[in-house]
Amino acid sequence: MMWTCNAVDVAAVGDGLVGEAIESPRSRLSYTAIGEYAQRIADEHDVCDPDTGYVDVHSLLTKLGGQIEIDNGEESLTINGIGDFIVHIPAHTTRRRDRFTIAHELGHYFLHFRAPDEYLAGDRLLRATRMGRNVGETQANVFASNLLMPARAFTDALSQTGSIRDVARIFDVSVPAARVRADYLGLSSE
Repeated sequence: MMWTCNAVDVAAVGDGLVGEAIESPRSRLSYTAIGEYAQRIADEHDVCDPDTGYVDVHSLLTKLGGQIEIDNGEESLTINGIGDFIVHIPAHTTRRRDRFTIAHELGHYFLHFRAPDEYLAGDRLLRATRMGRNVGETQANVFASNLLMPARAFTDALSQTGSIRDVARIFDVSVPAARVRADYLGLSSE
């Protein structure tokens, strides 16, 4: 059985039949707790440069048993089991967008698949496709932002450079992603 997450629902697909729609999975963690969780994962897997805060998301993916598949489809995640999953990335996206997509899909992996039952609302996720906005998608974005742009390192970098463009370059994210992170942290950006 495979589950597909989109903006409307999660529908069971098996033997070519579409089952009854069910609630999209979401974590019961607060956004603050999601941010702390993302940082803990980066620290535990030793993928965060202690001097700059840069996170090697490709290394994290590999350490977790994940793979990348580049094709002409949409950004998505397929989970076969713990340590066996695929992040699907479109061929036409930029390196910075790909980094955020990987971090976003890792958010789904940790928050909506590997989460203990008491932290999960809805059924476990086995396939996620980024389509629209819902709580689960927002949670995966919060996870990705915190993973790629740790609060303390981000704040330090912005105070040192004074430039959101420079901070985006340091963390290898898009300027809009860095701007959203600065706003979320209550920091002024250019």
